[in-house]
Amino acid sequence: MSISSGLIAALFLAYMALLFSIAFYGERRPALSPRIGAWVFSLSLAVWCTSWTFFGAVGQAAGNLPSFIPIYLGPVLLMFFAPRVLQKMVMVSKQENITSIADFIASRYGKSQVLAIAVTLICLVSVLPYIALQLKGIVLGISLLTGTSEQSSGPAVQDTALVTSLLLALFAILFGTRNLDATEHHRGMVLAIAFESVVKLLAFLAVGIFATWGLYNGFDDLLTQARYAPHLEAFWARSTDWVGLFAQTGIAMAAILCLPRQFHVSVVENNNPNDLHLARWAFPLYLILAGLFVAPIALAGQLHLPEGILPDSFVISLPLLENRPMLALLAFIGGASAATGMVIVEAVALSTMLSNNIVLPILLRRKDAERPFELFRHWLLSVRRVSILVILLLAYFCYRLFGNSVSLATIGQIAFAAIIQLAPALLGALYWKQANSRGVFAGLLAGSGLWSYTLALPLVANNFGWSINAFPMLGWLYNQPFGLQTSPITLATLLCLGGNWLAFALISLFARTPVSEHWQAGRFISQDTPNRPASRPLLAVHLRDLNLLAARFVGAERVDESFRQFALQQGKPYNPAQNATSVWITHTERLLARVLGASSARAVLKAAIEGREMQVDDVVRIVDEASEVLHFNRALLQGAIENITQGISVVDQSLQLVAWNHRYLELFDYPEGLIQVGRPIADIIRFNAQRGLFGDQDIEEQVSRRLNWMRLGTPHTSERQLPNGRVIELIGNPMPGGGFVMSFTDITAFRQAEQGLKEANEGLEQRVNMRTSQLSEMNEALSEATAHAEAANQSKTRFLAAVSHDLMQPLNAARLFSASLSHQLDQLPADSRELVRNLDSSLRSAEDLISDLLDISRLESGRITPQRRPFAVRELFDALGAEFKALAHDQGVDFHLRSSRLAVDSDPKLLRRVLQNFLTNAFRYAGGHVLLGVRRTGKTLRLEVWDRGPGIPLDKQKVIFEEFKRLDSHQTRAEKGLGLGLAIADGICRVLEHPLHVRSWPQRGSVFSVSVPLADNVQALAEITEPDSAPPAKGLRVLCIDNEDSILVGMDSLLSRWGMQVWTARNQLECEHLLDEGVCPQLVLVDYHLDEGETGTGLMSWLRQRLGDQLPGVVISADARTELIAQVQAAGLDYLAKPVKPAALRALLNRYPAD
Repeated sequence: MSISSGLIAALFLAYMALLFSIAFYGERRPALSPRIGAWVFSLSLAVWCTSWTFFGAVGQAAGNLPSFIPIYLGPVLLMFFAPRVLQKMVMVSKQENITSIADFIASRYGKSQVLAIAVTLICLVSVLPYIALQLKGIVLGISLLTGTSEQSSGPAVQDTALVTSLLLALFAILFGTRNLDATEHHRGMVLAIAFESVVKLLAFLAVGIFATWGLYNGFDDLLTQARYAPHLEAFWARSTDWVGLFAQTGIAMAAILCLPRQFHVSVVENNNPNDLHLARWAFPLYLILAGLFVAPIALAGQLHLPEGILPDSFVISLPLLENRPMLALLAFIGGASAATGMVIVEAVALSTMLSNNIVLPILLRRKDAERPFELFRHWLLSVRRVSILVILLLAYFCYRLFGNSVSLATIGQIAFAAIIQLAPALLGALYWKQANSRGVFAGLLAGSGLWSYTLALPLVANNFGWSINAFPMLGWLYNQPFGLQTSPITLATLLCLGGNWLAFALISLFARTPVSEHWQAGRFISQDTPNRPASRPLLAVHLRDLNLLAARFVGAERVDESFRQFALQQGKPYNPAQNATSVWITHTERLLARVLGASSARAVLKAAIEGREMQVDDVVRIVDEASEVLHFNRALLQGAIENITQGISVVDQSLQLVAWNHRYLELFDYPEGLIQVGRPIADIIRFNAQRGLFGDQDIEEQVSRRLNWMRLGTPHTSERQLPNGRVIELIGNPMPGGGFVMSFTDITAFRQAEQGLKEANEGLEQRVNMRTSQLSEMNEALSEATAHAEAANQSKTRFLAAVSHDLMQPLNAARLFSASLSHQLDQLPADSRELVRNLDSSLRSAEDLISDLLDISRLESGRITPQRRPFAVRELFDALGAEFKALAHDQGVDFHLRSSRLAVDSDPKLLRRVLQNFLTNAFRYAGGHVLLGVRRTGKTLRLEVWDRGPGIPLDKQKVIFEEFKRLDSHQTRAEKGLGLGLAIADGICRVLEHPLHVRSWPQRGSVFSVSVPLADNVQALAEITEPDSAPPAKGLRVLCIDNEDSILVGMDSLLSRWGMQVWTARNQLECEHLLDEGVCPQLVLVDYHLDEGETGTGLMSWLRQRLGDQLPGVVISADARTELIAQVQAAGLDYLAKPVKPAALRALLNRYPAD
């Protein structure tokens, strides 16, 4: 199956809109609580799970079952057994204000700008194929859903990758480059990434559960079927490459530390180092859940999907094959989440590295670098935004370059191999103090060169159709060297990493390490032992050298005294000839910083220790450069202050004004000359008090109180209304080194809106109360009307029950007398015979009219509940034949019946009523011929009644089903009804959910039909013998019981004329007298409603106790309620409705032969 590309596009755009909404929400809401923040941080680490782990891991498992494990196992092992590595990276990064992995490595190795550029370029080259992998995953999902292939889909699907790249670039620009400070946390982006982590996990679990329990009966059943599948014998016969698995696990452990996106979410975006405690078990648990169903999906795909299906597509192909489009769409969204999350974070991390390490140094070297802060901010943010767009366009180019011949897992492994070339430098930065930048450069050069030759070149060669055997050593490497069964990519990765480690270690051991790098190494490595002094000599630098250096700027006496006191603090005598340690160098730097400042002191100390002579001119130049940097930083700070909407004022430790912005002056309208640097804040507070801003309180008391708050460093918040009507919110906070910062926000519009909202809310509450009162009154009126309607309906029900009994009783007696007379027609004169026939016809019409009225009432009140069951059509047709053949004989109608041995599923009584109405209507207008037959159409039977009557015009074929509607053209017989028969049939068919149809040809006849579903067993349920149409057996002993004398007389007359022996009784007492006289009936006909509360079923129970349980009985009643009929049948009795039709009574009596 396939899904509309428009639907897919709409769904993907809706999902991206949801991500935008979540990110906007995260940016604008206050900071999350620590507990929720820890969960968001832990989920954001799942950006590790890209489309490789979502699609490619299944493809790997389909090739070799255990091969997918390393991508999940590596991070789990790292978090369980080496969490200190990540914790140390976080602590060092917070201490050094690290913004990226390039910044981290460069900062450790002497803050080398060249090294930062080199690491940035390596990250860019290694990550671009990885981003291309994500685009390939999205395009793969769209191609599968639309039922096309990437090769044959043309630009429509291929350009999906370009559109996706632009959308993700927009997202990364909006939420990853909102601020200039790269260390500032992007809360909205991280919240969106955490949400995506949940989506992709739920999607993958849904597909896994479907593959395991939807297609099979659990893991055991799936594994058993896969184990014994003939076409999977080769799959199970493949040997496991344990060496490759161990190697790939180690590579995954290194990659989670080195990938720019992982560094960004785990280090840069980390708000609280304590979040790592939760992430230590939450992230591994996430990976375990994500990897739980990789193998089941791979096995199910190989069992279910035809050959030739790309294994990377199993996650979507399985639901599609099983016609589960919603699950396939969910899988696509999960894969898209895995891809988009990685692309967004990777693009932000790379853009930060490009701007900070390449573009920013160029801007700072320009002569106009000291332009206003806002212009500088615009430049740098524009660079980051453009770099994001360029990165994603380059990734799109890589995607088109790779084509469709490379699997997701292959691209992921090659990208991993490139990025882990940073692992030696990263781990050396944290744990090997002797590591230096020269060794890092050598290792990166060796590893990157080997990666380009052994991994990147074969990939390009494969895309262009070149043979790798044409390149030296590649053919040998890719053809299982030394008989190893390990994957060539794994071997090449190990070769690259080995060359990197070797060059890094050798050069670091034998090259001279600059003091600045040793100094930085102490700051990085000392995180493990913060309280242990570093005592190992760094270089051949003595304390005498440090003393002489410091004396040139601080003075000899002061330096000697400082050095001797520091030595006493160390518990050792001061020896100028001893080697300097990092502790002494740090002390000297602090001593120089008191005169030169921190940055100049570090530069002077570094130059001196490295052996460079520094003259006064050099020092002046250093100080000038430091001043320029300070000036630049001050310009940045002032620009930031000037461009915020709040007013700002800063007070130093002496409670004197040192900084403010223009907005502060605008809000308070201070006179010229009042606000200036060094002005005591007390003067400004007093000025505001004199203007009445603090009310009528004592001015000096107000000044004293506010000064006391600032001295104590007490944060406070308040509001003031100025004379011009403005409402100002004041927030005061102490500064770490002393002093106070005040912010002033104009909240006038907010307070006005708040007041308007309160007024609107009060008006709304009044309207709600009024409307609630109206609704309550309406509900009471409705309840009252409902109660009246229910009471009326109950009254109607009781009335119908009374009518059905009171009308049917005399009518039943009249029919019995009429039937008795009809058996004496030969003995009556001709005119009397005609009178008897007319009497019988009139009674039949009256019976039909009353039955129709009762049926219509029951339909309208909804009291008809169908009791559907399978039954043979022949059973129904035989009963109708017995009833209407006699009527056809009396009316001179040529009646034919064509039955069937099939069975239908319906309510036989209601269906019989429908066909009775059809037949009754046909007999009235038949024109001499009526046919009752069956047609089979598929899984239904159409029961049809044909007649040769006058027909029904086309415009009247709907009118005839309305109540009390009869066609004037059909007044062809003496018998007339109310026009309810077809309305009743239509109502019953709607209750049974059986379609009713009519076809008619004017002056030729009509066909009424009802379509009934076949029962599950379409064969005949039982062979039904033809009913005996002969008269009842003579001599049958019948006891008739009824509380109406006229009915007893009529029944006695009719049954006696049929040759039966009849006794009558009105109650149990008369029955008891008959039994005492020796009467022993073979059949009992009893009315249900007798006098004095007696019932027919109760009386039959008594008779059976006297005469035996085998005594048959028939309950005759005008009460046709379903529950009553069920009660009668439960007592083992037959039921016959009043008024009794002689034909139906005769057919019933035939079942009870005389002895």
